[in-house]
Amino acid sequence: MMRLIVALCLFSALLLADLKITAAKQLEDGIALDFNANVKEGAFKSFVLENKGVVRYVYDINAELLGSARVFDFQDGVNIKVAQNSKEKVRLVIALPKNAKIDLDIKNKRASFRIPNLKKQTESISIAALFDGKMVQKNAVVGKEIGKGRIVVVDPGHGGKDCGAVSVEKVCEKVIALHIAKYLRDELKKRGYKVYMTRENDVFIGLRERTTFANNKNADLFISVHANAIAQNKEKLEGVESYFLSTARSERAKKVAAIENKDDTGVMNYFSKQSFLNTLNKQRIVASNKLAIDIQYGMLQGLRQKYKGVVDGGVREGPFWVLVGALMPSVLLEVGYLTHPKEGKRINQGAYQKALALGIADGVDGYFQKNP
Repeated sequence: MMRLIVALCLFSALLLADLKITAAKQLEDGIALDFNANVKEGAFKSFVLENKGVVRYVYDINAELLGSARVFDFQDGVNIKVAQNSKEKVRLVIALPKNAKIDLDIKNKRASFRIPNLKKQTESISIAALFDGKMVQKNAVVGKEIGKGRIVVVDPGHGGKDCGAVSVEKVCEKVIALHIAKYLRDELKKRGYKVYMTRENDVFIGLRERTTFANNKNADLFISVHANAIAQNKEKLEGVESYFLSTARSERAKKVAAIENKDDTGVMNYFSKQSFLNTLNKQRIVASNKLAIDIQYGMLQGLRQKYKGVVDGGVREGPFWVLVGALMPSVLLEVGYLTHPKEGKRINQGAYQKALALGIADGVDGYFQKNP
């Protein structure tokens, strides 16, 4: 009997270790977590913290969060955060005023945390890499000292025979990416960074060569600049997105990666599935995720100061071959949809490109502020 109990406990622990949160979704009155398997109330260990009239309900879950940390904002100062707190644990923090309550409803693979009489206000990408209360500073321009000694490689996507996507104004993605990259180079140099570009004119460079170049320069960061597109934009997709390297977690990420990967099939043949997986260093993935979060926040802040209605496409992960082999934190930026009637025109404007570059530079500053 004792052996049976021990075996059941070990089996239960094994199941918990394999538990994954596939999505965190905002509801009108709270948040829903979707899991890869049926979940029970015992999977949530909770405690309460109270400080200056704000009550924080903390839930620790032995699981892996597939995707980046998220922050959800509601009316009356209610705030919900979810992130990977440690290798084995996801932490959900719900901050409420006093006397509020939380209804936990679990059905099969979904756990819903509902707050009665609450309506959502906005949803934003997480700007907290850890649950330590430290937030990314707005316009984190702190002078040349932060860039001193830092090397950044900026990679304008496509080039030469590879046009990339085509905008609503019939402009190649390679042209727009190069313009933005040059503005970014100049802005980073002003802040004291040493900047190299994989290309400074209209030439074709293989995907493998781009990260090899960055490695040879002993770069601290690798930033690849692209613009998004969709063949039949019936849904009028728009928004800025930041990607970091990993196996694809969503259909949207897979589609974007397929577009960006298709122009260098030699790389796809060169990297077998196993060699690709071997490049996914956990520490570098975490660092790239943090970098993507900071740059995403910077781009949104930079653009929204001058342009209304800029959509937050979020921080996402996917198998982008241009990032494979990079020995430093690396991101691929999709600065908007060239096929969107409004955004596609904006992306081709110098003022918009400069605002993007400033925002990206602010994100780089923000990253190094928290990761010296």
